Amino acid sequence: MAVAARPRTALPTAAAVATGAGIAVQSYINGRLGQSLGSGELAAAFNNVSGLAILGAAALATGAGSRGVRHWAGVRPWYLLAGLGGALMVTTGAIAAPKMGVALLSLALVCGQSSGSLLADRAGLSPAGRHHVTAPRVVGVLIAVCAVAISALGAHSNPQAGLIALAIVAGVAMALQQAANGHVARTTGEPIFASTVNFFVGSIALVVAAAIASGLTPEHGWAAAPAPEYIGGLIGVVAATSMAIVVSRLGVLRLMLAVIAGQTLGGLVVDLIAPVHGETVTAATVAGVALTFVAVLVSARDDQGAR
Repeated sequence: MAVAARPRTALPTAAAVATGAGIAVQSYINGRLGQSLGSGELAAAFNNVSGLAILGAAALATGAGSRGVRHWAGVRPWYLLAGLGGALMVTTGAIAAPKMGVALLSLALVCGQSSGSLLADRAGLSPAGRHHVTAPRVVGVLIAVCAVAISALGAHSNPQAGLIALAIVAGVAMALQQAANGHVARTTGEPIFASTVNFFVGSIALVVAAAIASGLTPEHGWAAAPAPEYIGGLIGVVAATSMAIVVSRLGVLRLMLAVIAGQTLGGLVVDLIAPVHGETVTAATVAGVALTFVAVLVSARDDQGAR
């Protein structure tokens, strides 16, 4: 992926690929936590609340919080919707990963991420500015959609159309989240502060949802989950902060396509190591992952989309 990028975007692109792999691992961990606790909603809420605690401490320790607040007047209300996009993505991962596998979940997210990114860049929602809808970008999105279809058809068990649709919607929301989060980071000059705001809004939404679904009391008890299953929030913190930094360099579409590359490959590795019961990695799954890399390379050929 870095070979296709210009030198000035090579490092941000590599960071985005690594972030995508982290998101795939996060989906797996949150899915396991949801199973252990007996509530995917509660697992998603814990993910965000723990991430918020980490970010809040970092913002206070570095002074990013006070500096960000001083520039709050420039933050538009719609930027705050980024937290809802993150909340939907985390919830989808916690609920869907144990049922459809991380690889297929990642590919369904890809479909929404690529489509949503194309629209966000065309509408000028990204801090990187407006991008034309060019042939390479559209072809890249279509290839990503085909990757999801091939992988779903190759699933051994029921591909669960409802969960796939939910993941696609979550992917669109994630793309819009990066646009909004990037604006907060640029407006305040503080990526850590931007991620803190993102997690704060998402935590409110997720705690309310978990309270309705489970009364904030895990069915199997908090001790039912081993310690490693509680690190999803930390991974989310690193991912959100990384994307808030690099979106201004890459734009939403190129950021999300780089994330997609890492996400699909990470999902494939996770499913090879710890597959969902009844599912195995098939040739269709591998073909889907390979197609997402083709989508990244095709879209990366378009360096004339910005203005």
